[in-house]
Amino acid sequence: MRIYSNLLDQAIRSIIDVKEEKDIDSLFSCGKTSALLDTISGLDDFELITFLVIQD
Repeated sequence: MRIYSNLLDQAIRSIIDVKEEKDIDSLFSCGKTSALLDTISGLDDFELITFLVIQD
């Protein structure tokens, strides 16, 4: 189960990285910025509903 927890952690880190990139891009574009709105700080901001494992 630890393998799947690590994969979930990697997915959340990826979401955080993409959000940070979009926030930085919004600072240098016309219109409103998304920086400092709806911040994601880590695993505690998500709720795991279920693990789904599909094996051959």
